[in-house]
Amino acid sequence: MVKILDIRNKLAPSKTTRKISQITKIARHHSATTSGDYFAFWNNRWKGLGWGKGGYHEIILTDGTVQLCYDPIYPTNGIGNHNTSTYHICVVGNGAFTAAQERAFEERCLLAIQNFGLSVNDVLGHNEFSGTATSCPGINMDSVRKRLKALQVPNQVGGVSTDKIMWGKTELKTGQIGKITILQDINVWKDSPHESGKIIHTRTLTKGGEFRVYNYREDHGGQYYLGAGEWVTKMPTHILYETPSKAMLAKIIN
Repeated sequence: MVKILDIRNKLAPSKTTRKISQITKIARHHSATTSGDYFAFWNNRWKGLGWGKGGYHEIILTDGTVQLCYDPIYPTNGIGNHNTSTYHICVVGNGAFTAAQERAFEERCLLAIQNFGLSVNDVLGHNEFSGTATSCPGINMDSVRKRLKALQVPNQVGGVSTDKIMWGKTELKTGQIGKITILQDINVWKDSPHESGKIIHTRTLTKGGEFRVYNYREDHGGQYYLGAGEWVTKMPTHILYETPSKAMLAKIIN
């Protein structure tokens, strides 16, 4: 397993969101530098361009450590006119990368393929997207895809055995109709055992969490059922509700 540096809470929040189902491609980039990380790229380039957020969801440093920058529900500024549908991974380097970086990219890319219900053929280099003219990602993507296909094993991600069907941060389970991602802290409620129609606050879900949804009711302004008697009120400013793709549901059935 690669080392992950989670810096998501240290970055300026994105003002736009998307559904996971909108992600149809994974892009590989290089930084065109011999060193650096998110903060170096922000201070030396992105901030000067007037950007409100960075270019990549993940950055793989020269020692193979992965900076986790943004949750996939937030589009980043990786490739003009393609960001809503793309998950961006950058490998620090300028056409030459370490073995540790390649191992990290393989593991993270295979995990993203599974999480988003994609295939290896959906992994493209920056210069393979329409309307681009760049040497990025500085590597032959046919060889990258060939390596990824060789590493793909049924019920495995990055060489690690798993029978789970992951959807973002959570496992997709039978009976699940969707999931919610917490955009702002929100209360969880249970029906009162003593008074019909009354609900009781039990806990608070914090920003960034993802939770399975098993049912929906119109009561109390509309609520999603999380299981164990817990309900979350439908508030688009606080939660993002999504349903799994047909391809993901087929994996559960099979």
